[in-house]
Amino acid sequence: MDHPVTLLNKEQLTHDVVRLTLERPKGYDFTAGQGIDFKLQVPTVKDKVSPFTFTGLHTADHLELTIKCYPSHHGMTEQIAKLQVGDEVIISDPWDTVKLKGPGVFIAGGTGMTPFIAILRQKKVDGALKGNSLFFFNKTKEDVFMEDEFRGWLGSDFHSVLSNDEAPGHLHGIVSADFLKSQIKDFHQPFYTCGPEGFVNAVKSALTSLGASEEMIDVQF
Repeated sequence: MDHPVTLLNKEQLTHDVVRLTLERPKGYDFTAGQGIDFKLQVPTVKDKVSPFTFTGLHTADHLELTIKCYPSHHGMTEQIAKLQVGDEVIISDPWDTVKLKGPGVFIAGGTGMTPFIAILRQKKVDGALKGNSLFFFNKTKEDVFMEDEFRGWLGSDFHSVLSNDEAPGHLHGIVSADFLKSQIKDFHQPFYTCGPEGFVNAVKSALTSLGASEEMIDVQF
């Protein structure tokens, strides 16, 4: 079922990442990690549907999405970047994405972080963050969003990794078996990864080569 909702607030988190606060329909419920289909009644994209993941708590009186915008792609996110408070967007009923198998290692590339935000946020509320760690891969320091929140939630179990920059407080590297082996001691635990297809495939390949079980690797694109 489609739900037309009003954009209540739009916040620029980085040069290309926005946080949208949306009206919450009466009786609309979701759980941390679930996604939705997103549509706009804008001529250039009115026949397009884009999947996004809720990033707020399911107990909030509003809905929240965190989205990376690509104006040069001339698609949905170009139009999202142009949205104004008061505009209408259309969301679907929620559907499942990440399948949690217990505490583990979250490995995200860019806005592949978004499915994990609500999950970790809920774990923080529930006092269940122990045993979880997060590796957040980006190209530059300017690409890193919500860094203070992640550090506040996870402390030393949050690792920001930059491929193109070297900066204090951030690791430098790319996804590889050597990099993951240098940072992770236990490969017999759940792993959750999301990001561009090439990134996710590289994570999965590296993890399995290090002894991780494919059944314990949850993959999202």
